[in-house]
Amino acid sequence: MTANAIPLPDDESTGAWIRRALVLFTCTSVTFLYAMTVTIANVSLPQMQGALSATQDQIAWVVTANIVATAVFTPLSGWLVSRLGWRRVCNGCVIGFGLASLACGLADSLDSLVLYRALQGAFGAPLVPVSQAIVLATYPKRLHGTVIALFGVGSVVGPIVGPVVGGYLSEAYNWRWVFYMIVPFSLFA
Repeated sequence: MTANAIPLPDDESTGAWIRRALVLFTCTSVTFLYAMTVTIANVSLPQMQGALSATQDQIAWVVTANIVATAVFTPLSGWLVSRLGWRRVCNGCVIGFGLASLACGLADSLDSLVLYRALQGAFGAPLVPVSQAIVLATYPKRLHGTVIALFGVGSVVGPIVGPVVGGYLSEAYNWRWVFYMIVPFSLFA
């Protein structure tokens, strides 16, 4: 065992550690996916603008609606969890997020795209704090620093990868694929 390896306690089975690692991986992936969607549409705005016959000021609402919905619904995460529980909130938000992403790709007008982006932000907003709470509840206190550092990778890398992936999908296919690509990952999560 190397000096940097996390020691397995004698009183816990390897199966428990595997389950914990899967929880960490799933929660980090969900956070990465959500964080990526905050920036993924930015590079596709010119294509959306042309396809939906929108002005530059109008198409900016595609980004603004998502950010405003995120700002409004993030503080409600704790209230939702206290009423419904972590599992229901997380599962419901992942499903809603995936469906809102699909709806964004299917949008046929600027108004519907802005509405669906707001829904995407509303369903995505609780994912980060709820996933973080799940990770902290899953691991013993002595490992919280390590697992939160690993969990934070999703929040940090997602917005960096978003424009790259969004740019590729927009150029190789069209702007709708920026949203469609989220759906299979939502099903997996």
